[in-house]
Amino acid sequence: MNSRLGRLGTLRVSPALLMLLLLPLLTVLPAVPIDETRYLSIAWEMRQGGSWITLHLNGFPYVDKPPLLFWMINASWSVLGTSLWSARAMVLLFGMGCVELCRRLERRLAPDATGQAAWLLMGFIFFALFSGVVMFDVTLCFCVLLGFLAIVSYVQTGSRGALLMLFVASVLGVLAKGPVALLHLALPILAARWWSAAEQPASWRKVIAMVLVAVLGGLPTLLWAWAAVHNLSATDAHNLLLRQTAGRVVESFAHKRPFWWYLPWVPVLLLPWPILVRWRRVAAVVREQSGAAAARFGLSASVPALIAFCLVSGKQMHYLLPLLPGVALLLGTWLRRDRELLSSRRMWAMVVVFAALWLWSRFGRPPMPLVDTNGDTAIWLHLLSASLIALAALYLLISRRARPERRSTVAMLLLTMALLPIARVQVLGAMDLTDIAQRVASLRERGIPMARSDDEPGLITFLARLPEPLAAAPDPLAWAKQYPDGYFLFYSGRGRVPPGVEDSAKFANGWVGLVSSRAALANPKLLERPPKSAPRLDVN
Repeated sequence: MNSRLGRLGTLRVSPALLMLLLLPLLTVLPAVPIDETRYLSIAWEMRQGGSWITLHLNGFPYVDKPPLLFWMINASWSVLGTSLWSARAMVLLFGMGCVELCRRLERRLAPDATGQAAWLLMGFIFFALFSGVVMFDVTLCFCVLLGFLAIVSYVQTGSRGALLMLFVASVLGVLAKGPVALLHLALPILAARWWSAAEQPASWRKVIAMVLVAVLGGLPTLLWAWAAVHNLSATDAHNLLLRQTAGRVVESFAHKRPFWWYLPWVPVLLLPWPILVRWRRVAAVVREQSGAAAARFGLSASVPALIAFCLVSGKQMHYLLPLLPGVALLLGTWLRRDRELLSSRRMWAMVVVFAALWLWSRFGRPPMPLVDTNGDTAIWLHLLSASLIALAALYLLISRRARPERRSTVAMLLLTMALLPIARVQVLGAMDLTDIAQRVASLRERGIPMARSDDEPGLITFLARLPEPLAAAPDPLAWAKQYPDGYFLFYSGRGRVPPGVEDSAKFANGWVGLVSSRAALANPKLLERPPKSAPRLDVN
């Protein structure tokens, strides 16, 4: 019996395929406001309006992001049906692609590798969580990794096919999230002579060729931008072509933070590996592996980019996600030199932490709980989370012969999955916009007049499957007087939900809810905004 359990624990499974375990849990979390709901609504408006070039949010041009993510969401909807799950499944497929590309990149740089970097990449909590959320960063990470593989292939072989691959990666990366993709690609290109020195250093001719090809990859996005601004005002065109990049770099209009802001968060970004590494052994490994191509490439793909992002004015944690493959390559090089570098036994500490988190979620007082914390939904979510934590503990018991990175990654993936139901109970249940969306759809079908506040960020357009966005009413009280039987979707980035608001949802610092015209006329303070000095939600 024990031998059978041992064989089960060391079962050889591709890490990319193992990520399919996340597929059933993509429905556990509601669409997360404000980012995920916004991007889903933009993709929905693209589908409804047929405008595949100029993006729209609430019927107005949206100039903050390029179109690739929204094209891919619609492609997924065409194949898998129009749902939140199918949009998230598309992002998860990109996450699986990242893991596979990381495996191939490591084999290119270190022929003796057995997939360490791929397992390490999938083991990052941060990477696994964002692989199930409709945002840009996992897609960008895939494009960057495709570019990395092309760079290494061209340095090693000089193949024109590798240059073509680099061009495609650059095109897709810039279409995914703008010129930041070129930053990720440029740093390993410029450092090519250094990380390739162990074999045959890359010539300056190759470096220049790769720089030119990567830059040329931005041209299709410029063509898209030109086509998109053709129908825009001068202000919107300026925002699309200049402000969205230069504004975030020099003096950010969103997420402005000091240069050191990322540094204390780096250990959190890299969990669980900072806990599992035996740091006393690192110095010896670094001395022996400092010249390895994989280690040098990993450094050039992560550390310079981190410094660059520290200098950029706008900062968010998920901006650093494409740096994780470089860290995985570096840590994988160390692990091949010293197989005892990771202590998978320390994963028991993570099991204990997650079990404690589960107990707090079950018996403590959640900061933003579900409406009925003790209802059937919460009970089933707690059972699901507890089962996954128990499964992670069982796997650690039966997998003692597995390699430490594989053993730890599987257990960490199960624990990450266990975190999703806890997050639903603790926070995201209160932020669920499903009831509001269903009410809006019902009111529209009954012909009841509806409007929204002018700054409402597309929270329910997709969730309610609206054929067109709700019209904006800059003056809610005037609108309420004109439509006394109507309803107003009011969004506030600050304050708490006042009494009299129907079907509301809370955010970290604000709320959204339905306010009837009668209630607004009887109590005009319902539609008053808190002072601007109050903290505001900013999660773009």
